[in-house]
Amino acid sequence: MSQLRIGVDVGFDHLKVIANGRAFKFPFNVVETDERKLTEYALRDDFLRYRGRLGTTYRVGQYAREHIFENITAVGDVMKEFYDEHRFVSEEFSVGLDVAIALAIEKNGLYHEQQSLDIRLIVALPHAYRSRFACTVVGRAAGEHRFSLKVGTGDEKKYCFTINSENVFTVSQTIAAILGETSDEYGNIDEAKAYYLTQGPTLVLDGGYYTFGIVAVSRGGSVDDNKAESDTQHAMKNVNMRIADAIKDVRPDVRHYVIEYLLSKDDGKIRYLNQDGKADFIDLKKIKRQMIHEVCADFIDYLNQKYNSLLDYRYVLVTGGTGACYYQQLLAAYKDAGILDDEHLLLTSSRLGGKQYPIEFAIAIGAYKGLAGKL
Repeated sequence: MSQLRIGVDVGFDHLKVIANGRAFKFPFNVVETDERKLTEYALRDDFLRYRGRLGTTYRVGQYAREHIFENITAVGDVMKEFYDEHRFVSEEFSVGLDVAIALAIEKNGLYHEQQSLDIRLIVALPHAYRSRFACTVVGRAAGEHRFSLKVGTGDEKKYCFTINSENVFTVSQTIAAILGETSDEYGNIDEAKAYYLTQGPTLVLDGGYYTFGIVAVSRGGSVDDNKAESDTQHAMKNVNMRIADAIKDVRPDVRHYVIEYLLSKDDGKIRYLNQDGKADFIDLKKIKRQMIHEVCADFIDYLNQKYNSLLDYRYVLVTGGTGACYYQQLLAAYKDAGILDDEHLLLTSSRLGGKQYPIEFAIAIGAYKGLAGKL
């Protein structure tokens, strides 16, 4: 019997996956649609269409993002809930997880073995929500899964596999970041990195789309939950909300949850009618750089007020996609203040099997290593 080990970071922007050492991601957007009249000519490699056992269809990933933008008025209220903690109890969450597992099966050449596969799964959740939603996520992941998936221009394929509940785990995203930086690929402590745990205290800043996970690790490696939080005021969602607010006078239709999609199209430029009634362009990438600087400056003020200007921490580990965007500004601020240098305020490395991955995979890698440590 073949075994498939899967570590999943259910980020609010992208769903990142490590499956038997292979990494992939897709935008975590899921929208129920009627695809019975689908025309095949427009399909691309990033097309994902999910069909449930009762025939309900969903667009997933970039294909769903396009639908959201094209139908922004109709889907707006739904997206508000999908971009907060309500997503973890939604049917769309289950669909996204099913697609991640199906792609993991496909990418590892295990499609014809799926019914007998020994699947081991770990899902990384925001630190503040893990205890609240762990049972729900395990319940949705365990049991029999039966659906169809069409990827790109390929044929629609049927999937049927079962995951035993004792083989489904959850982990805090921020704890996963610590595991990723301090463990080897088998989930054992890496002696070369153990000093983050043994010679702390260490503060971990895990920046994602919806939350900025903050966890204090005492000297010796224990987590102080009294100082742990999932900050929702300084993540990338807040950057995108400021972008939407900055352009609302000329493009009131642009909401924060379509900013990432618009940034991926036409070099991040969108059109509007100027005061002369003529078409002009807004450079979203330029505005985003400005808003990242502003939100990061606010985040530094927040850290200074709540965490005593980081004076009580020997190490600060910065991780996650938003963390990477903020890192240089954080380092400059605390280096200039003489509080932390680049040997004590560090960006995590996201390594697995001797290979360096983009930092956005840091949590999925940490979860995957944590899964290995449980087996």
